[in-house]
Amino acid sequence: MTTSVKQKQLKILLNDFELLSRTAMLQMQIGTKLLQDNTIESLYEEAESNEIIMDRLEVKIREEVVFAIFQFTPKAADLRLIITYQDITTNLERIGDMLLNIIHFLRETNLHKPEFEEEKKKINKMFKYVDEMLRDAILSFSNGDTRLAYHTIEKDDKVDNLFREISESLQTTFSNRSLTKGEVRNILNTNAMSYNLERIGDSATNIAEATIYLTEGKDIRHGNDE
Repeated sequence: MTTSVKQKQLKILLNDFELLSRTAMLQMQIGTKLLQDNTIESLYEEAESNEIIMDRLEVKIREEVVFAIFQFTPKAADLRLIITYQDITTNLERIGDMLLNIIHFLRETNLHKPEFEEEKKKINKMFKYVDEMLRDAILSFSNGDTRLAYHTIEKDDKVDNLFREISESLQTTFSNRSLTKGEVRNILNTNAMSYNLERIGDSATNIAEATIYLTEGKDIRHGNDE
């Protein structure tokens, strides 16, 4: 395959990745808005449409990756870049799934009740952190910025800590008391939302780690910094 065709194929991957990234960040914005007001029906419809876009892009990118590998047998840097597109695409698609889960939970949850005030504050913080992590992870990959990638990874501890705090807070607040059906639903959904947000932080971390591997050739997953 000629150089011009190879560059065209890499450009296709870049364009699809950028669209997938923008859609993932848009889903994050929708989730944040619904946390403040879960009665905006149009946002749920938009979220469902965005999920379809992300699923289709994930399939398309996977096919483009296979095509690129078999058509011009890329070497070294090109091969690493193509495989990184696949890894990051997988994580972005997972983030989309988890954001849609959260959006579904928000539809059925009333976090405006006084007894859920602390949990809502922590969910807000988790949204803020994972939004920053996702944006920084994408930027780190797009710009080959390992400093930003390492900064993204460092934030994951804050998300993990908030996840544990919410679980403990729910147990402390609602243990040893009779619960209404609505309270049980709120508890389960709040815990599920925090779990999905924690997993989004993990996926953003994976994207940052993929950037470091692409840029430095260093695999730092599972504490391996060799």
